[in-house]
Amino acid sequence: MLLVDEFLRLNGQEDSAVQTGLNKMLSLFNDLKRIYGFSPEILLCSEFMSSSRYQGIFSSLKKEIKERNLEDFVRELVPQNKRAVESAIYYPLHEFACVQYLVEQGFLLKIGPAKEQDYDQIMKKLGIGISFAYLLNAYALGTRSADKVIHYVPSSRGPNNGQRIFFGDDERKASIKLQQGGDEALHYFCKIASVSGQLLGKDYLLQEEINSLSGKKLKQKAIRLVVDNIIKPYQELHHGR
Repeated sequence: MLLVDEFLRLNGQEDSAVQTGLNKMLSLFNDLKRIYGFSPEILLCSEFMSSSRYQGIFSSLKKEIKERNLEDFVRELVPQNKRAVESAIYYPLHEFACVQYLVEQGFLLKIGPAKEQDYDQIMKKLGIGISFAYLLNAYALGTRSADKVIHYVPSSRGPNNGQRIFFGDDERKASIKLQQGGDEALHYFCKIASVSGQLLGKDYLLQEEINSLSGKKLKQKAIRLVVDNIIKPYQELHHGR
């Protein structure tokens, strides 16, 4: 699992804030390992982005993008209010360079949110030799529409400022948020809570069972699965300390 701590610095965050966030993330992974046996290999961007090999990859890709007239395509990946800055393409360039660096370390598959598909299409054009797969779309709760959010950004709440469920939420708070969810969002929560249940040897639903649910019955199942398979195990771990 790649943690993009160095990209936070590229976005102007102070080192102390980056380190605080990183420590919290690593602590959470340790909790997930204790609960679910989830123990991915952790890589930090800061461990290799200053290396001479990485800098060489970055320079080569920068040159190739210019020679192949791909700069405008890369600039489209940047928020509109930042595209006029000369260095605007550097952020996506670093994304490409990180993937190429990992390919050279033997990685074969990049898994990320579906919103990264535009990045991935350019990497295909550049001939970066990796396969791509995508996470389930994540959704906010408490909105009339099914608003997609960025999984790993806690402040991402969609265009209607919906609710997110956090590991620190208690059963009551999580249940109230789920009560406000539409069917598409609740299908998502049923799926991740069912995987959690399988890992714990607890109750879960198969995908076809989840897809067949709607309305009140879906809401009841989602609340029970999320509380029993995610919220309670996390709370029990911390209360047991």
